[in-house]
Amino acid sequence: MKITKVKLYAYDLPKLKEFYCEKLGLALLTSNDSFFEIAVGESMITFERISTSVNKQYHFAFNIPSNLFVQAKNWVKGRVDILQLDQQDEVYFERIKAHSFYFYDPEENVVELIARSEVNPHSDTDAFLPAHLLNIGEINLTTDSIHEVATYLIEHGILPCYGEEVHIDALTFMGNYEDGTNILLGPSKRNWYFSNKDAIVSPISIELNHTLQLNMKKDGEFMIVKL
Repeated sequence: MKITKVKLYAYDLPKLKEFYCEKLGLALLTSNDSFFEIAVGESMITFERISTSVNKQYHFAFNIPSNLFVQAKNWVKGRVDILQLDQQDEVYFERIKAHSFYFYDPEENVVELIARSEVNPHSDTDAFLPAHLLNIGEINLTTDSIHEVATYLIEHGILPCYGEEVHIDALTFMGNYEDGTNILLGPSKRNWYFSNKDAIVSPISIELNHTLQLNMKKDGEFMIVKL
């Protein structure tokens, strides 16, 4: 499973576009008054304008080469404040053999860069550039109907990582470990790691492998569309 495209919603498009395209140097693919689209390696993100009356909160991770974690962190640190937890600004996940660090974008979405030592490819360079972003490695799917949404995902071949049970009050990583890509299925009001932000049921569209589209409406209605 690969996340090929994600549509997120935003209040201030100019501020977000400046952050991602000018500060972080991601390629702008298309833009108008109501949305803009950027490239994240082999994936794409669309930010579409939405009313400030709609609550939202997103977490997503970008995969980076397995050997460029330190370089990527130093590069980002020169442009953005990196989030800290217990005076640490990075974390190692033993189970997935990965290093991560986190930061906010201007709308306080929790952005993560993750270097998976067993899954992400090795780069021949010693320096990090935005072009080294590989793809979207994680995206949240927040719902208060965990079992119903999980059942729907499983019916479409999106299974819990490691064959685990679906968690009601914690994250369930959906997708194969070997793919280096996960849908983070979890409930609202759950704190996002390294942040003071809680998960909110938010409108989102997630395209997988150019063949499936997962759609969550702002009222929590969920559907899957075959493309």
